[in-house]
Amino acid sequence: MTEEAIGGPADPERDPRWALVRAAAHRRVATPPGLVDRVLRSLAVEREGPPLSLPAEDGPLSVSQAALLRLARTVATDQAEDVDGVTVSAVALEDGELQVLTTVRLGTAAGEAARTLQRRLTDELTRLLRARPPVVNVHVIDVQPR
Repeated sequence: MTEEAIGGPADPERDPRWALVRAAAHRRVATPPGLVDRVLRSLAVEREGPPLSLPAEDGPLSVSQAALLRLARTVATDQAEDVDGVTVSAVALEDGELQVLTTVRLGTAAGEAARTLQRRLTDELTRLLRARPPVVNVHVIDVQPR
């Protein structure tokens, strides 16, 4: 059965309902106040705060913030390669939570892609650390044309 037969054109670029999405892609979307500054500060300085204590079966795991950030950036980038249409722009640690900023390609279901990356990143960090990682928040901050 073709996509046309189930209610939509085979190429989303030709679907007239995408006109609003294409128009939105050309408009600047306001970034939440202070988010970029906080992420850039975290990336530029990577100040060493107190180690994080992550819950684990064998007792808490103590890990430095810098080590966790480096691991999270590597894993997020690797996992994004398996999520079609998503690239990681930055990863920061803010208030004990990982903030992952991403860009999606036009036509990618942004919410679904963000949830998939969030789940995969959390699962892989849990596997590697053998402990429960901080909360992972994935933010879609930009849309790029195909």
